[in-house]
Amino acid sequence: MKILAAAALALCAVLHAAAPEPEPLKPFAVMDTDLVKEGSTLAASRQWKDVYWTLNDSGSKPNIYALGPDGKMIRPAWVKKYAGISVVGAANVDWEAMTADDKGNLIIGDFGNNMNFRRDLALYVVPEPWPQDAVETHYLAKYLFRYPDMKKFPPERLNFDAESLFFARGSLYIMTKHRGDTFTKLYRFGELKAGETNVPELLGRFDAGDMVTDAEADRDGGRLAVLTYSGAWLFERPAKGDNYFEGKKSFLPFRAGQCEGIAFHGDSLLITNEEREFFRVPLSSFKPR
Repeated sequence: MKILAAAALALCAVLHAAAPEPEPLKPFAVMDTDLVKEGSTLAASRQWKDVYWTLNDSGSKPNIYALGPDGKMIRPAWVKKYAGISVVGAANVDWEAMTADDKGNLIIGDFGNNMNFRRDLALYVVPEPWPQDAVETHYLAKYLFRYPDMKKFPPERLNFDAESLFFARGSLYIMTKHRGDTFTKLYRFGELKAGETNVPELLGRFDAGDMVTDAEADRDGGRLAVLTYSGAWLFERPAKGDNYFEGKKSFLPFRAGQCEGIAFHGDSLLITNEEREFFRVPLSSFKPR
């Protein structure tokens, strides 16, 4: 048995060594602004065609920024010194994600939690502004939440950070970014209530092979794109339930810097990294897993 085990380990090592490095992606555009220092998400508008939203993460101003699919900023022509759209009254403790719902709102995830100490994880609901005519907006609601399976602050394993938020078929979902293993967990929020700490339902877990940095569902919720530092996953919603991890899945490995934004664009995915580069990946390039 020891000989067989050693042989199996040796074979795995050979196969791993022989596995080719993923091809680097080539950017087709670069954001034409330096206002976005560390773009941490890419959210497709559900109101305005070819409008994508992003934001800066921890400690930055509570501003959001609109971009076209070519990386060009969408902004009011009449403003001389533009700084983005300020979300008045909000605080950017560690904004990491944003998504659009089906009621004309943007939802911002203030849930960056690198060391897993935070007890003030929050969601901001913001009416989506028309980016060619806005320099500020006000949030409609702020909802606090906690993970149902987080019992200690910090926990023994730092698996309660998050950079992914998406909306699909009337529900809001969050995916965790683990620092203790390569898994991610999928949670679904029910009706959000102000004045109390909301608790989402844990739907499932999945070995993504790397840290998850963004996620976005397509408009009808039939597909979910999940971004990691080493590639992207594409899930199909299962026939029963909404645990996307149980649906058909495919994967595309790549290298493109520290990628933290993903969104659907026709028959492709748009991906952005912290160097403000834009990449386009055809959905047809994903391989079943």
